[in-house]
Amino acid sequence: MKHYVCVTIGINQYQFLQPLSYAQRDAEALNQFWAEDAGFASDRCVLITDTSPETWDMPTYPSRGNLLDWMESICREQLQAEDTLFCFFSGYGIHHKGQDYLIPIDGSPENLEETAIPISLLFKHLNNAPTDNILLLLDINRTQGVQVGDQIGGETIALSEKFRIPTILSCRPDEVSRETSSLRHGFFTAALLEGLKSGKCQTLADLKSFLGDRLPELTDQHLRPLQNPVFAIATAEQAQLRLKPEPAKAMAAAGNHQSNSAVNSTFAPKQNGSHPSALPNLKLSSPFKTAPVSQPDPSENPTEPLNHDPASESSPEAADPSQKTNEQPQEEIMSDRSFFQQLIIWSGAIAVLLLLGVFYTNRSLFVGSQPSTTPSLPPMELSQPPTPETTDPTETEALTPPEAVVGDDVPETPAPTPANGEQLLQQARMIVQNTSASRLSQAIVQANQIPNNDPLYPEAQLAIERWSQMILDIAEGRAAMGNWSEAIAAASLVPETKRPIYEQAQLQIQNWQQPLTQLRENQAKIEAARSQIRPGQASTYSNAIAAVSTIGPEELGYDQATEAIARWSGEIWKLAQSRAQNNQFESAILAAVLIPEGTPPYTAAQQAIAQWRARTPNRNQTQN
Repeated sequence: MKHYVCVTIGINQYQFLQPLSYAQRDAEALNQFWAEDAGFASDRCVLITDTSPETWDMPTYPSRGNLLDWMESICREQLQAEDTLFCFFSGYGIHHKGQDYLIPIDGSPENLEETAIPISLLFKHLNNAPTDNILLLLDINRTQGVQVGDQIGGETIALSEKFRIPTILSCRPDEVSRETSSLRHGFFTAALLEGLKSGKCQTLADLKSFLGDRLPELTDQHLRPLQNPVFAIATAEQAQLRLKPEPAKAMAAAGNHQSNSAVNSTFAPKQNGSHPSALPNLKLSSPFKTAPVSQPDPSENPTEPLNHDPASESSPEAADPSQKTNEQPQEEIMSDRSFFQQLIIWSGAIAVLLLLGVFYTNRSLFVGSQPSTTPSLPPMELSQPPTPETTDPTETEALTPPEAVVGDDVPETPAPTPANGEQLLQQARMIVQNTSASRLSQAIVQANQIPNNDPLYPEAQLAIERWSQMILDIAEGRAAMGNWSEAIAAASLVPETKRPIYEQAQLQIQNWQQPLTQLRENQAKIEAARSQIRPGQASTYSNAIAAVSTIGPEELGYDQATEAIARWSGEIWKLAQSRAQNNQFESAILAAVLIPEGTPPYTAAQQAIAQWRARTPNRNQTQN
């Protein structure tokens, strides 16, 4: 019997890397969909996260050892030839020395060979599985500040094509897979769940079409750099891989009424508890459960009346007199039904007229004016010359509202009117047309001026919440690019009034403070080394190189240190070449030997040193 097996892995709290926010949530949501919505057997849905419970008496903590054990157990012991396996991973990945690695919760960038999982090993396990119905989904995040090689994904695509295992990557090798607090998912997983739940993605080809359009659209809607999924699907047959178990249409078509009832009962939850195929069958069969109706023989009744209706002979009602007795009550029921329908129509019309009357009587309340609090019009009338009809002071005083008798001391309106609220909100929306964190913050300040007694206050608060979320998304985007200081500056603009978003922003600021502090310390170290350099003195360049070489590849600022070392090595090489051109070969050699291994001029410097040493003894002999 064909089964669907799924393994979902999501890791947040890495031991040696900055924690992720929603990788575990990604895995939990996808596992829930497969187990509840897609109809997979719950005991065949394996969830592996930071806090997931044991499954099949095996630990699900996502350490390297546990993940390798799960790969071997599922691929060798839990699958049959007709089964389908879905594997999902949400977490960090690194490309190092030509290999892609998935990082388990205990993986260290300093020791990838022993603590990480090579993607090639994962493909070997999947290739050893007895089934060809496999789909690999990888939502791989790039580690911030860890620049140990080329972009991840290239080897994964090549291995997918080699082993012919359908694979979907969350982004291209030159892009970054991101999370967002507005969706509380990674963008890739959010689009994946949307496609699966929509019912539009029945096959892998459907999913490819949906994700290819929806994922870049989703990142663009949230003002983040575009993220395009990568699909490695070798054959047309693989593209038709079903993402859900086949519905039991064959049983319904070939089975009898009893089997149909069983199928309907099985799929009742998907039909909101109803059985649309069973009830009509009962109604249609009920008239024919009475006594059989015999058709008259034409030979027995050779003559027919002129008004004879042939249809009446073939109808059960014509043959059964009891049916005729039921016609009159049926007509009465239809008459009663017509009466009630007319009653409902007339009642509705009267209600509409009453509502129109109420609206017309109180139209000033609906159109936004406030006739009871408009002291501005009467003072304008008082400023005009009195007409003959109002020459009596008592009459003028009677016509003047109480607020107008105070003359020049007319009080200002204490709160904005609905029109002012609408103007404030419109101005705020104009501000955010040029989207940036600072402009969004300005729009929030503008919208916050709308008081809570204004009709537009709820709409303004919704806009403030949306703009606050956009600020946090911008901050997270900057952090994903390694711009920690700018990310913290943006997150600090989230207002405290929106507590959930504000608390998330504060949490992110705390997470970003540590790498920012490390980055600033290493930048200060590079600047201090640069300040010690003296032009023309190779030893000062060498000392500066030694100082910044203490910045390791796992630290933020490593790229800047590597760039500085390459630049200073180039300066040493220029000094050595200049001295050699002046026949100062010994001095040139002393400078060239200071160029460290692994820098761009190192190989050329070593070759030049050998040449210069060969020429130095000859020169000494000539001088003697």
